[in-house]
Amino acid sequence: MPDTKHDFETLIRKARDGDESALGELLDHHRPWLRLLGRRGLGGKFAGRIDESDVAQQTFLSAVRGFGQFNGSSPDELAVWLQQIHERNLQDAVRKHAMAQKRSVDREETFVEEEIPPIELTSPSQRLMLGERAVRLAAVMSQLPDDQQDAVRMRHLDGETLESISQRLDRSERAVAGLLYRGLTNLRKALAEQSKEASGNESGK
Repeated sequence: MPDTKHDFETLIRKARDGDESALGELLDHHRPWLRLLGRRGLGGKFAGRIDESDVAQQTFLSAVRGFGQFNGSSPDELAVWLQQIHERNLQDAVRKHAMAQKRSVDREETFVEEEIPPIELTSPSQRLMLGERAVRLAAVMSQLPDDQQDAVRMRHLDGETLESISQRLDRSERAVAGLLYRGLTNLRKALAEQSKEASGNESGK
């Protein structure tokens, strides 16, 4: 797994030169971030109905097929490129789900494209989840238990209130506060360990 910006840039250069293993390592490092973006984009009525892991895998396949179109060289440029692909794939997944739902209830009305809510991952409130630092943060967050991860994401990335989180997770506000405390504590420990490991790797080169 790449530890520094230099490691990322080296992998990107190798991938652009046709090294499939380098491309695979790059994409695998972005998996937790893509899943996190998917969980945010598929919130509300689509939560639990569309698997964010499946959409992330589709984005991987799209990236492999279209990597020749990527002209960047930095980790941030790669993240933006993948995010754009992922946004389209999330929208396609929502569209297919909505069409399947229409057919399953055997409705006679014509499917209307405008009924599908847009999937947007680049609004100002979501800027914290873009770029290399966001990819690293998502990788660390993926180590948390699911309930802690969801609580931290909703509160500190989406800006939801304790009341809103309580309703969505079907837990008391006191329980949510406990999840947030444990989640943030574990997140700080994991980030500190990651930083220590990266410093050690850098000094050993």
